[in-house]
Amino acid sequence: MKHFIVLFVAVTVAGCGGGKEASRESSTGSLQDDLRKYEADFHPSDHDSLGGPGGAVSTPATNALEKASPQEAASVSESDLVPGFRVQIFSSNDIDAAKAKKEEAEADFPSEYLYLQYDPPAYKLRVGNFLQRYEADRFAKLAVEKGFPDSWVVPEKVFKQPPH
Repeated sequence: MKHFIVLFVAVTVAGCGGGKEASRESSTGSLQDDLRKYEADFHPSDHDSLGGPGGAVSTPATNALEKASPQEAASVSESDLVPGFRVQIFSSNDIDAAKAKKEEAEADFPSEYLYLQYDPPAYKLRVGNFLQRYEADRFAKLAVEKGFPDSWVVPEKVFKQPPH
């Protein structure tokens, strides 16, 4: 009788374990199917908080176009970009800090174009459309004097003649 009870318990435990594995596999398969469907339907740009009003991050083209009249904006294209230099005066992972620095820089450099660019994971604040390296170096020194100690020259495509 003892052997019968032990055998009965062993069979019952083994049978219950197998059923749980089968149900795990079916639920895992369902979860994987759900995940695949979600990933197929997910579009990150739909959830991009930077693209909406009040959260826009400037790119070289959009920042220059903000200052341009509608007629000038229509004439700006990628062909207006040439190899040149900008001065990066600030970089942070915090967009609010980057926007605050941009406002500060706008007050310090009212005649220069400012570009707030997102290059994951950092927001980079860059200034100018310098065609010559010596112009960018001179501006970097000025930026350091004005309180932007991390200023350095960055090779980048710049506007040959930015809209006014």
